[in-house]
Amino acid sequence: MKSKAKGDMAVGRAIAHYISQQCEVLLPIGDKQKYDLVVDCGQSFQKVQCKFTSHKAKSGAFIAPLRVMGGNQSYHTAKHYNKEDFDILFVMTEDGDIFTIPFEDIETKNSVTLSGKYEQYRVIT
Repeated sequence: MKSKAKGDMAVGRAIAHYISQQCEVLLPIGDKQKYDLVVDCGQSFQKVQCKFTSHKAKSGAFIAPLRVMGGNQSYHTAKHYNKEDFDILFVMTEDGDIFTIPFEDIETKNSVTLSGKYEQYRVIT
């Protein structure tokens, strides 16, 4: 499955998750935003960045990327997220697990290993 399709699957799962929580889900038009959707769960609007991952660490824990890759055949770029880009990182793993991690609790720039302190953000379905 192509990475765009995997990303679409994560967005779809995020929409289903937030709707099941009685949240309103708003979708931006186009691809120019650094977030995939906005949710209103009653207190405030929150920007959500959705990721799909099948990549695992040697420990067996999934790793979610925290950068956007771009470029062409001549050069490649990696853009890192800033705290203004989104409020919640929604991650769907290849196994179907989901995590909702507040951006303020992310301590790294390149990726998040979904174990240890991030286990508390695993959504039990």
